Amino acid sequence: PYPGTPVNYIQKIIDTFDGTQIGDPSLINDDIFSLFPLSRAGYNGSDQIIQKVTAFILGKQSGDGSWEENADMTAAGIQALSLNSGISGVSQAITNARAYLLAHQSQAGGFGTSFSTSWVLQAIAASGQVLAQWTKGGRTPLDALAALQQGDGGVEPASSGASARTWATAYAIPAAVGKQWHALLASFPKPATSV
Repeated sequence: PYPGTPVNYIQKIIDTFDGTQIGDPSLINDDIFSLFPLSRAGYNGSDQIIQKVTAFILGKQSGDGSWEENADMTAAGIQALSLNSGISGVSQAITNARAYLLAHQSQAGGFGTSFSTSWVLQAIAASGQVLAQWTKGGRTPLDALAALQQGDGGVEPASSGASARTWATAYAIPAAVGKQWHALLASFPKPATSV
């Protein structure tokens, strides 16, 4: 992410860090999603930016274990926090988030939409859970996702439109093979000069 492009995207992320959080202080998604590229760009739990952003994310977790009271952001939070499980409070936050997701799993095994179900499958992989632990109504989230796959291989009905189907299918592929977002990104060492 540092060389080879006209824009240093890691620096753009770092430039929005205000000493506590990244981006808009009223949002949590920018903080959660910043941890993925930063973790692949040489940053880890010993870096102050990671510690502070993680603390901000932990502070935004609701009492029910969710972020923003939805499966999507809660699953994203689990994936992001699992990158720095050694930071104080992270392990308990992940446990609480998993409990929220389990409480909101449908009898069909899924989480409302293919998008949410895919993100939860990635969170299951990120937190080292066994898929069988997520069986409800005799079905796992993977069963629920598979039931949404259409005859042409795409996820979501054709009536959803090409754009929605493309995104749904793109989310479903790594989810179905147990890959989290972090695993899809390449790693880059930090440059010798500080970023």
